Amino acid sequence: MKTQSIVIALGTILLAAQDVAATCYRSGDSWPNRDEARRFVIDACNNNGGMFTGGYSRGQTKSMCPRSGGKGLLFEVQNLTPNEGNSDLSNSECTLRLENEINGCEKGGESTVNGWRFRADPGNC
Repeated sequence: MKTQSIVIALGTILLAAQDVAATCYRSGDSWPNRDEARRFVIDACNNNGGMFTGGYSRGQTKSMCPRSGGKGLLFEVQNLTPNEGNSDLSNSECTLRLENEINGCEKGGESTVNGWRFRADPGNC
């Protein structure tokens, strides 16, 4: 019984430690091609010299607007951490968070997780 209580308490603490806010957009364009949108994100987050790789200064936003199905797809990543100097976002975290907006939101959306803001908005650039 004590072990179960400790595990439950630890799980609650870990969930509370993550600073998360998420919103799906209710209006605007839908994704013209989700597979292609995911490929754009994978390249931008993982390739050497990709748009979202490298360090971010405090408050810095990096964005891109690739085209798919005649629409511009807006992707943004912003460093909201209070750290001085450069902060680095892992490739896997970048990919996961932007893909969440593609997979989970028909018209795109945004989320803030642990001091980073992620936005994916089809047809908005």
